[in-house]
Amino acid sequence: MIPIAQTVYRVDRSYSWNYSHAPKLPRMRRLPTGPGGRLFDYQLNSPLGIAAGPLLNSRWVEVYARAGFDILTYRTVRSSFAPAHPLPNIRPVENREEAAVAVRRSGVNGRPTLAISLGMPSMEPDVWRKDIHRAKERLGPGQVLVVSVLGTVPEGGDREGLIDDYAQCARWAEDAGADVVEAHLAWPDPFAGQPQAIYEDLALAAQILHRVRSRVGVPVLAKLGAFRTQRQLHETATRLAPWTHGFVLIHGFQRRVVDESGNAAFEGEGRERADIVGADTFPAASRQIGELLSWRRAGCWDRVVLGVGGVTSVDRAQHLLREGCDGVLVATAALYDPQLAVRFRQQQASAVA
Repeated sequence: MIPIAQTVYRVDRSYSWNYSHAPKLPRMRRLPTGPGGRLFDYQLNSPLGIAAGPLLNSRWVEVYARAGFDILTYRTVRSSFAPAHPLPNIRPVENREEAAVAVRRSGVNGRPTLAISLGMPSMEPDVWRKDIHRAKERLGPGQVLVVSVLGTVPEGGDREGLIDDYAQCARWAEDAGADVVEAHLAWPDPFAGQPQAIYEDLALAAQILHRVRSRVGVPVLAKLGAFRTQRQLHETATRLAPWTHGFVLIHGFQRRVVDESGNAAFEGEGRERADIVGADTFPAASRQIGELLSWRRAGCWDRVVLGVGGVTSVDRAQHLLREGCDGVLVATAALYDPQLAVRFRQQQASAVA
């Protein structure tokens, strides 16, 4: 494992710098054979992949595809250029009762928990559309490319403008080579009177998914965040199931983040709260994933479920697969433990033998 201070994503450098400097990982002459898998109509080498976030462009996609991850999610793209928040924007934290507290290093046995305050940066559509095409070309057999898209409200726009913007980005992503499109709905709702994510406005989320599905011919995933109650999760999945082919759960947990003196850990307006991801989130995330799977087994609906959230070890990935996930995606682990997919394949091969 790579210590958190030496993650392949340089947290001491800007997003732009990391975009231009894909990691160089040790190449294996021959990857262990994957256990196989299936996502929609695609045969996979394995059901292990990477969630939206770590794969900034085609070079990052290629590096991790060669490392044995087989579901590759291209970082969320938008219909216009959007810069990242200034440094710092990724900090190790410890979850405490009152808030997440930024520390020099967190986690046990090198498994960190991070606070992410990047915003949602995106290159211009002309850039990312060409780059997605390159990313698709760099995948091998048994691998699929998911592209995450986020709608943006046009200046002076309304809900209809946001819905159509999601659909436009999805269409561009498909045309560029995406095998699957992910609609990122775990983002602040610009029309809500109180803070909430888009997926918490069921009417808006359903309209977005319906419009996206009407514009593209590839499978569509709905990316969701944390739920306050089991009932809310059940109602959301049931309402959105007719308009999506599957769910990506769970995006992360929003918390207030402070330094050890109690001051805001990230400077700037609107950055008091950040997404908490990584090792500490697994108990809560896996519980919500388990609830989602139990309702699927009960026949409430039949949709793909990709598990995300604190998957920082092979054992955690296998746990979610045993629960019934169609695939498992890592994010934080990809930054500090890029050889996870190799160990996953080795352990699966040993179990069969």
